[in-house]
Amino acid sequence: MRQKKFLFLTIQQFVFLAYFILTTAIFFIAVNQGNEGVTLKLFGGGDDGFFYWTQAKNIAAGQPARSTSIYPLIIGYLIKITGIESVYVIRIFNYIGFILLIIFSLHLIEMFFKLEDEKIALKYIYNAKILILISFLFYASLQMNVNLSIYRDVWIYTLYVLSTILSIKLIFYKKNKFLHFILLLPSLWLLGEFRGYALISFVLSIILYFSYKRFGKLKRPILTFIILVALFGIYYTLFMNYRLPYINMSLRDALNYRNIFLGPAAGGSQMWINLDHSFFGRFFINYLHSYIGNLLGPLPWHIRGISTLFVFFVETIPMFLILRFLWKKRTIITKMQRYVLIHAFVWISLIAVSNDNIGTATRLRPVAWILILI
Repeated sequence: MRQKKFLFLTIQQFVFLAYFILTTAIFFIAVNQGNEGVTLKLFGGGDDGFFYWTQAKNIAAGQPARSTSIYPLIIGYLIKITGIESVYVIRIFNYIGFILLIIFSLHLIEMFFKLEDEKIALKYIYNAKILILISFLFYASLQMNVNLSIYRDVWIYTLYVLSTILSIKLIFYKKNKFLHFILLLPSLWLLGEFRGYALISFVLSIILYFSYKRFGKLKRPILTFIILVALFGIYYTLFMNYRLPYINMSLRDALNYRNIFLGPAAGGSQMWINLDHSFFGRFFINYLHSYIGNLLGPLPWHIRGISTLFVFFVETIPMFLILRFLWKKRTIITKMQRYVLIHAFVWISLIAVSNDNIGTATRLRPVAWILILI
Protein backbone atom coordinates (compact mmCIF):
# COMPACT_ATOMS: atom_id res chain seq x y z
CA MET A 1 0.00 0.00 0.00
CA ARG A 2 2.89 2.37 0.73
CA GLN A 3 4.19 1.75 -2.79
CA LYS A 4 0.78 2.62 -4.26
CA LYS A 5 0.64 5.83 -2.22
CA PHE A 6 4.19 6.73 -3.26
CA LEU A 7 3.31 6.11 -6.92
CA PHE A 8 0.25 8.36 -6.61
CA LEU A 9 2.23 11.20 -4.98
CA THR A 10 4.98 10.87 -7.60
CA ILE A 11 2.54 11.10 -10.51
CA GLN A 12 0.74 14.00 -8.84
CA GLN A 13 3.96 16.00 -8.50
CA PHE A 14 4.94 15.10 -12.04
CA VAL A 15 1.61 16.47 -13.36
CA PHE A 16 2.08 19.67 -11.38
CA LEU A 17 5.64 20.00 -12.67
CA ALA A 18 4.68 19.26 -16.28
CA TYR A 19 2.01 21.98 -16.33
CA PHE A 20 4.34 24.46 -14.61
CA ILE A 21 7.15 23.83 -17.10
CA LEU A 22 4.73 24.08 -20.04
CA THR A 23 3.17 27.41 -19.01
CA THR A 24 6.63 28.83 -18.23
CA ALA A 25 8.08 27.69 -21.56
CA ILE A 26 5.13 29.13 -23.50
CA PHE A 27 5.56 32.42 -21.60
CA PHE A 28 9.20 32.83 -22.64
CA ILE A 29 8.53 31.76 -26.24
CA ALA A 30 5.64 34.26 -26.44
CA VAL A 31 7.87 37.00 -24.99
CA ASN A 32 10.41 36.36 -27.74
CA GLN A 33 7.60 36.58 -30.30
CA GLY A 34 6.68 40.02 -28.99
CA ASN A 35 3.44 38.99 -27.29
CA GLU A 36 4.48 39.98 -23.74
CA GLY A 37 4.11 36.32 -22.84
CA VAL A 38 0.35 36.25 -23.44
CA THR A 39 0.12 33.52 -26.07
CA LEU A 40 1.87 31.90 -29.01
CA LYS A 41 1.39 33.21 -32.54
CA LEU A 42 -0.14 30.02 -33.85
CA PHE A 43 -3.32 31.27 -35.48
CA GLY A 44 -2.37 34.66 -36.90
CA GLY A 45 -4.32 37.12 -34.77
CA GLY A 46 -4.87 37.64 -31.08
CA ASP A 47 -7.06 35.61 -28.77
CA ASP A 48 -9.13 36.26 -25.66
CA GLY A 49 -5.91 36.36 -23.62
CA PHE A 50 -4.90 39.61 -25.33
CA PHE A 51 -8.26 41.15 -24.46
CA TYR A 52 -7.97 40.12 -20.81
CA TRP A 53 -4.41 41.42 -20.61
CA THR A 54 -5.32 44.81 -22.08
CA GLN A 55 -8.31 45.26 -19.77
CA ALA A 56 -6.31 44.08 -16.72
CA LYS A 57 -3.62 46.70 -17.39
CA ASN A 58 -6.30 49.38 -17.68
CA ILE A 59 -7.84 48.33 -14.38
CA ALA A 60 -4.44 48.28 -12.67
CA ALA A 61 -3.76 51.80 -13.95
CA GLY A 62 -7.17 53.06 -12.84
CA GLN A 63 -8.31 53.62 -16.43
CA PRO A 64 -11.69 52.68 -17.99
CA ALA A 65 -11.90 49.02 -18.90
CA ARG A 66 -14.36 46.81 -20.73
CA SER A 67 -15.21 43.86 -18.53
CA THR A 68 -17.11 40.88 -19.98
CA SER A 69 -16.63 38.87 -16.77
CA ILE A 70 -15.05 39.20 -13.35
CA TYR A 71 -11.78 37.73 -14.63
CA PRO A 72 -10.18 40.96 -15.98
CA LEU A 73 -11.11 42.69 -12.72
CA ILE A 74 -9.42 39.98 -10.63
CA ILE A 75 -6.20 39.86 -12.63
CA GLY A 76 -6.19 43.67 -12.88
CA TYR A 77 -6.21 43.99 -9.10
CA LEU A 78 -3.67 41.17 -8.91
CA ILE A 79 -1.29 43.31 -10.97
CA LYS A 80 -2.13 46.38 -8.91
CA ILE A 81 -1.61 44.66 -5.54
CA THR A 82 1.63 42.89 -6.48
CA GLY A 83 2.97 45.86 -8.39
CA ILE A 84 4.23 43.46 -11.07
CA GLU A 85 2.92 44.18 -14.55
CA SER A 86 3.86 40.84 -16.06
CA VAL A 87 1.81 38.17 -17.79
CA TYR A 88 3.77 35.58 -15.81
CA VAL A 89 1.98 36.68 -12.63
CA ILE A 90 -1.34 35.86 -14.30
CA ARG A 91 0.01 32.55 -15.59
CA ILE A 92 1.01 31.56 -12.05
CA PHE A 93 -2.44 32.66 -10.86
CA ASN A 94 -4.03 30.34 -13.44
CA TYR A 95 -1.56 27.61 -12.49
CA ILE A 96 -2.84 27.85 -8.91
CA GLY A 97 -6.33 27.39 -10.36
CA PHE A 98 -5.12 24.19 -12.03
CA ILE A 99 -3.66 22.89 -8.76
CA LEU A 100 -7.01 23.54 -7.08
CA LEU A 101 -8.75 21.72 -9.93
CA ILE A 102 -6.58 18.66 -9.25
CA ILE A 103 -7.20 18.85 -5.49
CA PHE A 104 -10.97 19.18 -5.89
CA SER A 105 -11.09 16.38 -8.50
CA LEU A 106 -9.20 14.01 -6.19
CA HIS A 107 -11.50 14.96 -3.31
CA LEU A 108 -14.57 14.23 -5.42
CA ILE A 109 -13.17 10.77 -6.17
CA GLU A 110 -12.79 10.14 -2.44
CA MET A 111 -16.39 11.23 -1.91
CA PHE A 112 -17.58 8.59 -4.37
CA PHE A 113 -15.93 5.85 -2.31
CA LYS A 114 -16.96 7.22 1.08
CA LEU A 115 -20.64 6.93 0.20
CA GLU A 116 -20.31 3.27 -0.72
CA ASP A 117 -21.96 0.81 1.66
CA GLU A 118 -19.00 -1.56 1.73
CA LYS A 119 -15.46 -0.80 2.90
CA ILE A 120 -13.31 -0.01 -0.13
CA ALA A 121 -9.64 -0.96 -0.07
CA LEU A 122 -7.29 2.01 -0.27
CA LYS A 123 -5.56 0.57 -3.33
CA TYR A 124 -8.72 1.09 -5.40
CA ILE A 125 -8.95 4.72 -4.29
CA TYR A 126 -5.30 5.28 -5.23
CA ASN A 127 -5.89 3.54 -8.57
CA ALA A 128 -8.75 5.93 -9.33
CA LYS A 129 -6.67 8.96 -8.33
CA ILE A 130 -3.74 7.82 -10.46
CA LEU A 131 -6.07 7.30 -13.42
CA ILE A 132 -7.54 10.82 -13.20
CA LEU A 133 -4.05 12.34 -12.93
CA ILE A 134 -2.90 10.48 -16.03
CA SER A 135 -6.09 11.56 -17.82
CA PHE A 136 -5.40 15.21 -17.00
CA LEU A 137 -1.79 14.84 -18.11
CA PHE A 138 -2.73 13.53 -21.56
CA TYR A 139 -5.89 15.61 -22.06
CA ALA A 140 -4.53 17.81 -24.87
CA SER A 141 -7.28 20.47 -24.87
CA LEU A 142 -7.05 20.88 -21.11
CA GLN A 143 -3.32 21.53 -21.41
CA MET A 144 -3.90 24.11 -24.13
CA ASN A 145 -6.70 25.89 -22.28
CA VAL A 146 -4.63 26.13 -19.10
CA ASN A 147 -1.22 26.92 -20.60
CA LEU A 148 -1.45 28.28 -24.14
CA SER A 149 -2.83 31.68 -23.12
CA ILE A 150 -4.17 33.50 -20.07
CA TYR A 151 -7.73 32.24 -20.50
CA ARG A 152 -10.28 32.35 -17.69
CA ASP A 153 -11.44 28.80 -18.45
CA VAL A 154 -9.39 26.98 -15.81
CA TRP A 155 -11.22 28.91 -13.09
CA ILE A 156 -14.57 27.98 -14.61
CA TYR A 157 -13.58 24.30 -14.52
CA THR A 158 -12.31 24.62 -10.94
CA LEU A 159 -15.32 26.52 -9.63
CA TYR A 160 -17.72 24.10 -11.29
CA VAL A 161 -16.05 21.08 -9.68
CA LEU A 162 -15.97 22.89 -6.31
CA SER A 163 -19.67 23.81 -6.60
CA THR A 164 -20.45 20.20 -7.52
CA ILE A 165 -18.63 18.98 -4.39
CA LEU A 166 -20.47 21.42 -2.12
CA SER A 167 -23.84 20.59 -3.67
CA ILE A 168 -23.16 16.86 -3.20
CA LYS A 169 -22.42 17.45 0.47
CA LEU A 170 -25.63 19.43 0.70
CA ILE A 171 -27.78 16.84 -1.07
CA PHE A 172 -26.25 13.48 -0.08
CA TYR A 173 -24.63 14.15 3.30
CA LYS A 174 -26.58 14.53 6.53
CA LYS A 175 -24.11 16.66 8.50
CA ASN A 176 -23.26 20.36 8.22
CA LYS A 177 -25.88 21.09 5.57
CA PHE A 178 -26.16 24.75 6.55
CA LEU A 179 -22.38 25.22 6.35
CA HIS A 180 -22.23 23.61 2.92
CA PHE A 181 -25.11 25.81 1.75
CA ILE A 182 -23.32 28.95 2.95
CA LEU A 183 -20.10 27.87 1.18
CA LEU A 184 -21.98 26.97 -2.00
CA LEU A 185 -23.44 30.46 -2.44
CA PRO A 186 -20.15 32.36 -3.03
CA SER A 187 -18.84 29.51 -5.17
CA LEU A 188 -21.89 29.73 -7.43
CA TRP A 189 -21.73 33.52 -7.46
CA LEU A 190 -18.12 33.42 -8.66
CA LEU A 191 -18.99 30.75 -11.22
CA GLY A 192 -21.71 32.97 -12.64
CA GLU A 193 -19.43 36.01 -12.67
CA PHE A 194 -16.82 34.08 -14.65
CA ARG A 195 -19.37 32.72 -17.15
CA GLY A 196 -23.10 33.37 -16.83
CA TYR A 197 -24.37 30.23 -18.53
CA ALA A 198 -22.14 28.11 -16.28
CA LEU A 199 -24.40 29.10 -13.40
CA ILE A 200 -27.50 28.48 -15.53
CA SER A 201 -26.18 25.02 -16.39
CA PHE A 202 -25.55 24.24 -12.73
CA VAL A 203 -29.04 25.30 -11.66
CA LEU A 204 -30.68 23.40 -14.54
CA SER A 205 -28.71 20.28 -13.59
CA ILE A 206 -29.99 20.40 -10.02
CA ILE A 207 -33.57 20.90 -11.26
CA LEU A 208 -33.19 18.00 -13.68
CA TYR A 209 -31.70 15.76 -10.98
CA PHE A 210 -34.59 16.30 -8.60
CA SER A 211 -37.06 15.88 -11.47
CA TYR A 212 -35.33 12.60 -12.34
CA LYS A 213 -35.43 11.59 -8.69
CA ARG A 214 -39.15 12.34 -8.62
CA PHE A 215 -40.13 10.76 -11.93
CA GLY A 216 -37.20 8.45 -12.69
CA LYS A 217 -38.90 5.46 -11.09
CA LEU A 218 -41.68 5.54 -13.66
CA LYS A 219 -41.81 2.39 -15.76
CA ARG A 220 -42.20 4.36 -19.01
CA PRO A 221 -38.94 6.26 -19.60
CA ILE A 222 -39.65 6.57 -23.34
CA LEU A 223 -42.97 8.27 -22.61
CA THR A 224 -41.23 10.62 -20.17
CA PHE A 225 -38.66 11.48 -22.84
CA ILE A 226 -41.40 12.16 -25.41
CA ILE A 227 -43.17 14.48 -22.95
CA LEU A 228 -39.95 16.42 -22.30
CA VAL A 229 -39.30 16.78 -26.02
CA ALA A 230 -42.88 17.93 -26.57
CA LEU A 231 -42.55 20.56 -23.82
CA PHE A 232 -39.35 21.87 -25.36
CA GLY A 233 -41.10 21.89 -28.74
CA ILE A 234 -43.76 24.18 -27.30
CA TYR A 235 -41.05 26.46 -25.89
CA TYR A 236 -39.23 26.45 -29.25
CA THR A 237 -42.38 27.27 -31.18
CA LEU A 238 -44.03 29.84 -28.90
CA PHE A 239 -41.37 31.30 -26.60
CA MET A 240 -38.20 31.40 -28.72
CA ASN A 241 -37.93 35.18 -28.32
CA TYR A 242 -38.44 35.17 -24.54
CA ARG A 243 -35.30 36.50 -22.83
CA LEU A 244 -34.27 34.37 -19.87
CA PRO A 245 -33.55 36.21 -16.63
CA TYR A 246 -29.96 36.73 -15.48
CA ILE A 247 -28.33 36.02 -18.85
CA ASN A 248 -30.80 38.33 -20.66
CA MET A 249 -30.73 36.11 -23.72
CA SER A 250 -33.38 34.24 -25.64
CA LEU A 251 -33.11 31.08 -27.70
CA ARG A 252 -33.38 33.29 -30.78
CA ASP A 253 -30.37 35.31 -29.58
CA ALA A 254 -28.34 32.11 -29.16
CA LEU A 255 -29.25 30.91 -32.65
CA ASN A 256 -28.43 34.31 -34.14
CA TYR A 257 -25.02 34.19 -32.45
CA ARG A 258 -24.48 30.71 -33.88
CA ASN A 259 -25.48 31.90 -37.38
CA ILE A 260 -22.75 34.56 -37.34
CA PHE A 261 -20.17 31.78 -37.60
CA LEU A 262 -22.01 29.98 -40.40
CA GLY A 263 -21.35 32.86 -42.78
CA PRO A 264 -18.27 34.93 -43.65
CA ALA A 265 -16.95 34.58 -40.07
CA ALA A 266 -16.86 30.77 -40.32
CA GLY A 267 -13.73 29.03 -39.08
CA GLY A 268 -11.92 26.06 -40.54
CA SER A 269 -13.36 23.64 -37.99
CA GLN A 270 -17.07 24.44 -38.37
CA MET A 271 -19.52 21.55 -38.18
CA TRP A 272 -21.94 23.46 -40.46
CA ILE A 273 -25.03 22.44 -38.51
CA ASN A 274 -27.87 24.93 -38.91
CA LEU A 275 -30.36 25.01 -36.02
CA ASP A 276 -32.41 27.96 -37.23
CA HIS A 277 -35.52 26.24 -38.57
CA SER A 278 -39.19 27.11 -38.22
CA PHE A 279 -40.13 23.43 -37.92
CA PHE A 280 -39.18 22.01 -34.53
CA GLY A 281 -38.66 18.47 -35.83
CA ARG A 282 -35.88 19.60 -38.14
CA PHE A 283 -34.33 21.66 -35.36
CA PHE A 284 -34.39 18.66 -33.01
CA ILE A 285 -32.65 16.32 -35.47
CA ASN A 286 -29.92 18.90 -36.17
CA TYR A 287 -29.63 19.65 -32.46
CA LEU A 288 -28.87 15.98 -31.73
CA HIS A 289 -26.12 16.21 -34.35
CA SER A 290 -24.77 19.37 -32.69
CA TYR A 291 -24.97 17.75 -29.25
CA ILE A 292 -22.91 14.73 -30.30
CA GLY A 293 -20.49 16.99 -32.16
CA ASN A 294 -19.90 19.21 -29.14
CA LEU A 295 -19.65 16.22 -26.80
CA LEU A 296 -17.35 14.05 -28.92
CA GLY A 297 -16.32 16.03 -32.00
CA PRO A 298 -14.76 16.06 -34.38
CA LEU A 299 -16.84 13.25 -35.81
CA PRO A 300 -15.32 11.53 -38.88
CA TRP A 301 -17.18 13.78 -41.33
CA HIS A 302 -15.96 16.90 -39.45
CA ILE A 303 -12.28 16.12 -40.10
CA ARG A 304 -10.87 18.65 -42.59
CA GLY A 305 -7.24 18.98 -41.60
CA ILE A 306 -4.35 17.83 -39.44
CA SER A 307 -5.61 19.63 -36.30
CA THR A 308 -9.09 18.04 -36.35
CA LEU A 309 -7.56 14.66 -37.22
CA PHE A 310 -5.24 14.98 -34.21
CA VAL A 311 -8.15 15.82 -31.88
CA PHE A 312 -10.13 12.90 -33.30
CA PHE A 313 -7.43 10.38 -32.34
CA VAL A 314 -6.32 11.82 -28.97
CA GLU A 315 -9.72 12.95 -27.65
CA THR A 316 -12.75 11.77 -29.64
CA ILE A 317 -11.90 8.06 -29.74
CA PRO A 318 -10.85 7.84 -26.04
CA MET A 319 -13.99 9.66 -24.87
CA PHE A 320 -16.17 7.46 -27.07
CA LEU A 321 -14.66 4.39 -25.39
CA ILE A 322 -15.15 5.96 -21.95
CA LEU A 323 -18.83 6.70 -22.62
CA ARG A 324 -19.28 3.20 -24.02
CA PHE A 325 -17.79 1.80 -20.82
CA LEU A 326 -20.12 3.94 -18.68
CA TRP A 327 -23.12 2.79 -20.70
CA LYS A 328 -22.21 -0.85 -20.11
CA LYS A 329 -21.85 -0.15 -16.36
CA ARG A 330 -25.00 2.01 -16.13
CA THR A 331 -26.78 -0.46 -13.86
CA ILE A 332 -24.16 -0.06 -11.10
CA ILE A 333 -23.72 3.71 -11.33
CA THR A 334 -24.52 5.21 -7.91
CA LYS A 335 -26.93 8.08 -7.27
CA MET A 336 -24.07 10.48 -6.66
CA GLN A 337 -22.27 9.44 -9.84
CA ARG A 338 -25.52 9.85 -11.75
CA TYR A 339 -25.88 13.34 -10.28
CA VAL A 340 -22.39 14.28 -11.51
CA LEU A 341 -23.08 12.87 -14.99
CA ILE A 342 -26.27 14.93 -15.21
CA HIS A 343 -24.16 18.05 -14.71
CA ALA A 344 -21.85 16.94 -17.52
CA PHE A 345 -24.60 16.24 -20.04
CA VAL A 346 -26.62 19.37 -19.23
CA TRP A 347 -23.47 21.46 -19.78
CA ILE A 348 -23.11 19.99 -23.28
CA SER A 349 -26.80 20.56 -23.97
CA LEU A 350 -26.31 24.32 -23.52
CA ILE A 351 -23.16 24.78 -25.58
CA ALA A 352 -24.71 22.63 -28.34
CA VAL A 353 -27.26 25.40 -28.92
CA SER A 354 -24.86 28.27 -29.59
CA ASN A 355 -21.61 26.60 -30.71
CA ASP A 356 -20.93 25.09 -34.12
CA ASN A 357 -17.13 25.12 -34.02
CA ILE A 358 -15.04 22.06 -33.05
CA GLY A 359 -12.17 24.22 -31.81
CA THR A 360 -14.49 26.18 -29.54
CA ALA A 361 -16.08 22.93 -28.36
CA THR A 362 -12.70 21.61 -27.20
CA ARG A 363 -12.34 24.76 -25.10
CA LEU A 364 -15.87 24.76 -23.65
CA ARG A 365 -16.54 21.09 -22.98
CA PRO A 366 -13.79 20.31 -20.40
CA VAL A 367 -16.33 21.04 -17.64
CA ALA A 368 -18.31 18.03 -18.87
CA TRP A 369 -15.28 15.92 -19.75
CA ILE A 370 -13.63 16.46 -16.37
CA LEU A 371 -16.80 15.35 -14.57
CA ILE A 372 -17.11 12.31 -16.86
CA LEU A 373 -13.46 11.38 -16.30
CA ILE A 374 -13.85 11.69 -12.53
